Amino acid sequence: MAFTVKSLRIESVAALLKQHWGYEGNISKLNGERDLNFRVDGDNTYIFKVYQDSAEKKALLNLENRVLQHLQAKKSSESPIVPETIPTMKNETLVSADGLLLRFLTWIDGSMWGESDSRTSRDRHELGQMIARIDKSLQDFPINPEEIALTSRPFIWNMTQAPSILGWSEKIQDSKVRHLVENLISKEAAQSLKDLAKYPRQLIHNDANEWNIVCGTKSLGLIDFGDLIHAPRIVGVAVASAYLAMRSESSALEICDLIRGYHSVYPLTSDELALLYDLMRVRIATSIANAALQSSLDPTNEYLNISQSLAPKALMRLPDNERNLWFYRFRNAIGLEGNPRSRQIRSYLLNRANPRDVLSFPLQSAKKVWIDWSVDAPKLPRTTSEVAEVLQSNGADVGIGRYCENRAVYASDSFDATAPSARTFHLGVDLWQRVGAPVHAPLAGVIEIFNDNSTYLDYGPVVIIRHETDQGDSFFTLYGHLAKKSLELWQVGKRVEPGELIGWMGDESENVGWPPHLHFQLITDLCGMGIDIYGVAPRDEVSIWRSISPNPNLILRIAEGTDAHSRITGESIERDRGSTISRNLSLNFSRPLHIVRGEGAYLYDENDRAFLDMVNNVAHVGHCHPRVVDAGVRQMRALNTNTRFLHQGITEYARSLISTLPDPLSVIFFVNSGSEANDLAIRLAKAHTKRNSAIALRHGYHGHTESVIEISPYKFLGKGGLGKPSHIGVAELPDTFRGLYRGEGASARYLKQLSEVIDTMDGEVGAFFAESIVSTAGQIVLPDGYLASAFDAIRKSGGVCVSDEVQIGLGRVGDHFWGFGLHGVIPDIVTMGKPLGNGHPLAAVATTPEIATSFNNGMEYFNTFGGNPVSAAIGQAVFDVVEDEGLQRSANRVGRYLQDGVRRLAQDHAIIGDVRGHGLFIGVEMIHDLDNPATKEVADLMEFALTRGVMLSCDGPANNVLKIKPPMVITEKDVDLFLNVFEQWLVKR
Repeated sequence: MAFTVKSLRIESVAALLKQHWGYEGNISKLNGERDLNFRVDGDNTYIFKVYQDSAEKKALLNLENRVLQHLQAKKSSESPIVPETIPTMKNETLVSADGLLLRFLTWIDGSMWGESDSRTSRDRHELGQMIARIDKSLQDFPINPEEIALTSRPFIWNMTQAPSILGWSEKIQDSKVRHLVENLISKEAAQSLKDLAKYPRQLIHNDANEWNIVCGTKSLGLIDFGDLIHAPRIVGVAVASAYLAMRSESSALEICDLIRGYHSVYPLTSDELALLYDLMRVRIATSIANAALQSSLDPTNEYLNISQSLAPKALMRLPDNERNLWFYRFRNAIGLEGNPRSRQIRSYLLNRANPRDVLSFPLQSAKKVWIDWSVDAPKLPRTTSEVAEVLQSNGADVGIGRYCENRAVYASDSFDATAPSARTFHLGVDLWQRVGAPVHAPLAGVIEIFNDNSTYLDYGPVVIIRHETDQGDSFFTLYGHLAKKSLELWQVGKRVEPGELIGWMGDESENVGWPPHLHFQLITDLCGMGIDIYGVAPRDEVSIWRSISPNPNLILRIAEGTDAHSRITGESIERDRGSTISRNLSLNFSRPLHIVRGEGAYLYDENDRAFLDMVNNVAHVGHCHPRVVDAGVRQMRALNTNTRFLHQGITEYARSLISTLPDPLSVIFFVNSGSEANDLAIRLAKAHTKRNSAIALRHGYHGHTESVIEISPYKFLGKGGLGKPSHIGVAELPDTFRGLYRGEGASARYLKQLSEVIDTMDGEVGAFFAESIVSTAGQIVLPDGYLASAFDAIRKSGGVCVSDEVQIGLGRVGDHFWGFGLHGVIPDIVTMGKPLGNGHPLAAVATTPEIATSFNNGMEYFNTFGGNPVSAAIGQAVFDVVEDEGLQRSANRVGRYLQDGVRRLAQDHAIIGDVRGHGLFIGVEMIHDLDNPATKEVADLMEFALTRGVMLSCDGPANNVLKIKPPMVITEKDVDLFLNVFEQWLVKR
């Protein structure tokens, strides 16, 4: 019996499914544009798809099945979820039966993207990543010429063929919308469609709409590969962007989130992004035209009309004259400067232009006062008399209002200060003088446009002058808040010479509510906005507008500077960071904190909420310790240079460090980071032993430069690592709690394994690197006697012993000033880092005269910044504070108090498996049992604690160990806060 798609009933579907797949279940019909889709519920959930049989359809479906199998074969932990093909009892993935084509696929569980209007920036970023991963996987999909022809066939949803929709655009009933669609396809976007031919083509999904995106519990999924086409990948990006634009009236940031996510996986080019705005609009126009066509053919199919109430409105919100602004947004989203011409314009103004004075006197030599209108200002001089009083009381010729100052003075109907996109960042420089003060053109140009913007708190009389660089790049200057008589001087197209009078400052009535001043703005592109170009930037697009409207001090040349660099929101910082900072540099917590200041043991976010910092061993003597800050400031005011000159600071500080070290450690090298210290330690060991080999403890980490990555099993054996280098040996970490060997005799077995590693290196080890408490391994306290025996074994093989104190030194362990003292050993080399500068980049290496002499082989050692006077002054201040405030003794007392408190909690909560450490370097290991770490629970605890104002972090191979290494100024009261929050979580869980 032959069926048609339209005549097929549920009972027939059930029979076909049982006949070919041997499967029975509860069947329900789903929506579809062209074909039939059925949900099948049984032991699992599946989707059964039915199509009308034809040769072309069969070829398309076979290709679609191959694509799904290709994606499954390349699947990784980060791959999107896509349906899997389920073969029939005859091992077929496509069945031709009774005039129909049949497929059976896995069901992706989750809600559809379109079911929620509350998608976040992260959701959209993840959506971009998902589409990019599919595109990247399909980049190398093997496709033959017949399949290329098949996926390039005439198809109404192939955007590269968009001009064909003009053949049925008359079916669009709304004449205004019809005109928009026809004009866009035939004129506005015609060049962009032609430019697509320049880009390589690949298979793309081509239909990432809100009803094809599944929001699963762990990741996003994508269904319905029925619109596959062979096209440039930017077409698929445009499709997804168009659907975002249809669902939001302010979609710019949303689309940029998607682009940023896509770019992080499969980098886009500026040239591709130049086409995106037009292609987005073409897709929306295509949707309108195709819906009109299909509705005329099938008026009863409601699915066709789902988006049609949205599409026309979206197209109207995306006018042609905004193309440049959107392009700048897209570039900004991938980390490029918004306007690509801004660099040349800035270079011209900085290096080749010779601007004249904007006022009647040189600003460089004038007496100036800065007038603060920022949101943080205690009092705003808002009226004419108040501004005049500021000028008079300071004896100033002119008041300066800063560029990119976040202001609270914009109160007209055009500004909604409560909105995330509120326009509050000032894009000009204000020059405050008396009413009637003359204003001059600094550069030659032509009047582009002018107006009397008379709405309350607008500009009043305002004029824009167009200029050109010596390379022919146009740019503009804007002069706002001028007197009405200035209008008589202006005429569009009028030539203006440098220094020519162009107006006078107006009074409050002419300025429509502002005190007399000039708003002077530099603009690289009017962005189709004309006289309405923003003078105040949206707070969530500051970085874009900094490119469109750079600092006008490029022209004013006020030596003291005019850029306020006002604080932007955490959300904006996160967006900018995602495109300008490498993704390898991760952030803490699921919702990253925007920390703006620190004091003592606490960090404070942008809302001034305090967080007890339980993890920051860099701020050794407390965040922003006044003595440390003052020492750095004093020395910076006096001198900062390199170490080729005599300076008391470096030798005095070196003596301070040496006074804490056992003989014969008496030679100090100053560097800038722990990584650099360990890199130098490697060089010292090689110079002394003439050997390239080294041994490190499993899970040990010693820094991020190439040489120290080679001695860091935590890195080279971890994700992205290249494996153990041939010249490096790995000694098993002597973890007697959950390590390879446990219980009685474990330490001896670990030492035996170390001996075996030495033997595999023919007994010729260059160096042995170890922390006294192994931090990244989970704050592992080495068993008694291990380090002493290990040092003996290494020295017998001719090697040197390096103690990495980067994390735990400077009194943190309490019982001793340096961690190696816990083991009664004397290293040959000691590396120091994080705590030395209390956040300032300062590190050091201490060694013996013998090793230092071996290193002094004729090749000069020089470090430009290591040990500079400022670093030495800061290091000495930190050292003095540790002594003067008794912080080593405090570490012992407070550390014991903390460990005792956690052990009391452990009596009632078995998930606390081990509490270990010395002083304020403590690990709390969470387990279900000795072989099952409580990794997820620790992650949950960290997030919970953050909501209660306590900042925690974790470490260890399974990330199940709380690492507790707070600033040394932490008190018992602070510890009580931590213990109370910890107990709340333990009870809650």
